[in-house]
Amino acid sequence: MLTQEELEEKSKMFRIWIYLDLYTFLQSIFLKIEKNKFIYYIFNEIAKQSNNKHVVLASQCRVGFLFILKYLKSKSKKKEIILCAYNLPEMVNVAVKLNYNIKFCDLNYKTGAMDIRELKKKISKNTAAIVLTNMFNDSKNSTDIKNLASKYKITLIEDNAIYFDNFTKKNNSKIFSGSFGDYSIYSFNIMKNISSFYGGAISTNDKEFKKFYEKEYNKLNYFPKIPLLKQILIFLVLKIMSSTFLFKIFFLHVIRFAHLNNLSIILKLLYPSLKSLRKNLPNYYYSKMSDLSVFATYLQLKNVYKRKKLFKERQIKHTSYLRKITKLNKNLLTIKITDKNFQNYLDFPLLIKNKKNLNKFLLNHGIEVRYKHYYNCEKLFRKTKKCINAERYENELICLPLHSKISQSYMDRLINKINQYHSKLQVN
Repeated sequence: MLTQEELEEKSKMFRIWIYLDLYTFLQSIFLKIEKNKFIYYIFNEIAKQSNNKHVVLASQCRVGFLFILKYLKSKSKKKEIILCAYNLPEMVNVAVKLNYNIKFCDLNYKTGAMDIRELKKKISKNTAAIVLTNMFNDSKNSTDIKNLASKYKITLIEDNAIYFDNFTKKNNSKIFSGSFGDYSIYSFNIMKNISSFYGGAISTNDKEFKKFYEKEYNKLNYFPKIPLLKQILIFLVLKIMSSTFLFKIFFLHVIRFAHLNNLSIILKLLYPSLKSLRKNLPNYYYSKMSDLSVFATYLQLKNVYKRKKLFKERQIKHTSYLRKITKLNKNLLTIKITDKNFQNYLDFPLLIKNKKNLNKFLLNHGIEVRYKHYYNCEKLFRKTKKCINAERYENELICLPLHSKISQSYMDRLINKINQYHSKLQVN
């Protein structure tokens, strides 16, 4: 029988992990301040972290990626880009639709970072850009890739969608995630450190790109109301459904039933992710960031204290998970973290064979974990499995919750059950 505390934590776990609370949401609608003030503040904050002079807004991170590739295409005849194979399929779709030839690079199994040795082999005279995806944020790997791109005079695009506020220290100075690329893209969508339904940004020192982008951006309409209202509605519904009472009598049972019976209709609502080649990019890709998203981004960026507090709380819980795992079972595989400050600690990544069976095991014991919306894109788009580690990550990676409300007792129970499953797996 589940305890009240566990039910309460489950409600937090299955909410959309959005750091835009209801109070902030209402503020973003009714606060009457000039739009230019919001935008200036956003630009200034991103510029400080990226160490870039120019910042522009985008309706999504992938949209920023789209316009960067369009710009590079107008400047060069090179048609190859290198992407990490373990990635978000939508990033690949963007490159495919712009007729780029994609080379997939495998990742390092221990760190989850792009394998630098394989990356060197992928570079050719036709390489237009390398895309550095900050997935588990290895500062040394980011530096190595930056140096490699510089050596061969290849454009480096830094996908900093997941990370914000994260830095490493060198010579008494802070080097932020997002400061490595010639172009760095940010996401303010749901499940990010800064969340505003739909939104993103690009930072660069390329003045010509800024001119190109602003010319293109001014032609666009604002983000369409229907997708935006849909996101807001989902957010409000989940706020209601995540209440302990409703979650206990209805939502928890629906989720568990969907997982155990593989009901794709419900699972797609819980974990929306496109896993195939698009025929066409959605029209809303070609749109401006909405005023609502701009206001919400500003409000969250301004609340530095809250962001630092959440970071510290999640970091402490991450350490607790690691200590518990090491004590119980040293063979459980965790992602190697080289720099504590360079992480955002949205979740605790753990590698375990056949994660689907583990998920069923945990569900039968009243426990849920989260998957990442990343896949072995080399398999999805090339129909081959040369990127072995990307394939392993797709099949083995699970994410344990690190939100501020989760209790130590729940975390202990979660690790104990995973250890129990892993021990049985090792015996068999």
